Amino acid sequence: MYSLFQAATMKATRLIGVIVILQVFSINVTQSAKVWLPRVDFMDISNWIPSGLPSGQQTIVFPSKLNALVALPEGILTVSALILPQQGGLLFPVHSFLLNVVSQDPASISVALFKVPGRTPYYSGNNWATYDEQRSLRQAPNAAVPHSERVPCQYETVIFETGKNLPKPIDMQYHESIEVGNVRFGDTIEGFENFHNFMSSEVGQFLFYNAEDTLIRPGKCVNAEKCPCQEPRQIDAICSNERCAEPHCLSPIQPPGHCCPICGSLFRINMALFQGVFNLQSFTEKLRRKIISAEVDDADVEYHIGIDRLKGANVVQLIVVDKGEYGEKSIRMMDSLRPFFEKQFASGFHITHAGQPHTPLDRGQVLAFVLLTFIIISAFFTVLYVYYYDGTLLPRLRVAVRNRQFFTTPFVFARFHPSSDVDGLSVDVNFPSDRQQPAEETEGSVTPDSADSHHATSFNNPMYEKPTQKLDPALEVFDDVKLRAK
Repeated sequence: MYSLFQAATMKATRLIGVIVILQVFSINVTQSAKVWLPRVDFMDISNWIPSGLPSGQQTIVFPSKLNALVALPEGILTVSALILPQQGGLLFPVHSFLLNVVSQDPASISVALFKVPGRTPYYSGNNWATYDEQRSLRQAPNAAVPHSERVPCQYETVIFETGKNLPKPIDMQYHESIEVGNVRFGDTIEGFENFHNFMSSEVGQFLFYNAEDTLIRPGKCVNAEKCPCQEPRQIDAICSNERCAEPHCLSPIQPPGHCCPICGSLFRINMALFQGVFNLQSFTEKLRRKIISAEVDDADVEYHIGIDRLKGANVVQLIVVDKGEYGEKSIRMMDSLRPFFEKQFASGFHITHAGQPHTPLDRGQVLAFVLLTFIIISAFFTVLYVYYYDGTLLPRLRVAVRNRQFFTTPFVFARFHPSSDVDGLSVDVNFPSDRQQPAEETEGSVTPDSADSHHATSFNNPMYEKPTQKLDPALEVFDDVKLRAK
């Protein structure tokens, strides 16, 4: 038995909490039921910052807005301090629990912070498991089970267990109504009226979010053999919480009730075409024995047998998918069962396969493929244009390769070859001096000797040029200046 301490309205200090006691009663569970899986576990190391369970020398701190219910573990809980939440609740065990607060040196005290539990939607198939009362077995749905059958059907009982751990907060997402066969919360609350009152209470609001206008009521049909699991409105809500992955097959299939296309194989037969009385339980047992003895090992595939009653249909369907990566094992399994189907049903059944494995390109790969294709096509047409239409580029390249002149430039390397006039790359960048300019102008012509002096150099290099004769200052030409006196 447990007592629920709820710290909801603390103003002066966070060490004051409101205690809410949940009494325990014994309630029977129906056979057709689904149980809520996400839990808030105090002993889960992933719920703590830093990672790891708190030690006796640490101060346990719960967030001020915990917005959830957390059950403390049984036994002795040794801490240096315990800081309760302002919005949220703690469930203290009534028996076998002792809170031991020890004094520590303030300098050596560290803090262990409990993370705020995230909320998860009610209409999400991954949050539920089928519960078998006789075997006390919880079976989570596999990939072959339709999404519409993973959430509690309108004729099934919904169970929120408490025990040592409490449910993770459930997001009702402002749905108008949730139709089920029955509902229970722990061993305390059962029935639609009691559950609705609890969900609207201050404690219930820490577990059920966005449920102000949500009505929990009985389903329109309580017979599992005549009713669909979900109404179209519920299926739309279920599919809104599912993220579909890209199927890796050429022809994906989407069985009724599935929100996403999948890779696998599908068998369907209309029960209206079946002659005689059809017993689903007997057929399921025969099919299960046949699958165990089939050519393909059942450990490599996952399958589901059910009845599709959506939109007035009454069709038995078998869905087979591969475990892990798709490799056509489900197709081989279905083909091995074809003789069994032909023996059980003379005609009227249909088998659909997903085809060969195929990995589609994502957006980044498609963009890279388009860019690479564009570069290759551009390079091809460029080479084609140069080869057929440009008659100057290829000869230039051939000459450059033959003369090895890739890294030479006229203005930098020509000075090391002042006498090479045959290369065709040297230029004369020398300018005549002021003293030479008048002589050249008076001559009016250029002699061969003067032409040889203008070799291709970038500047006068003393290593290659002949020494020039110095001019006598006395021979310099001066203009006559006549002075006139008044």
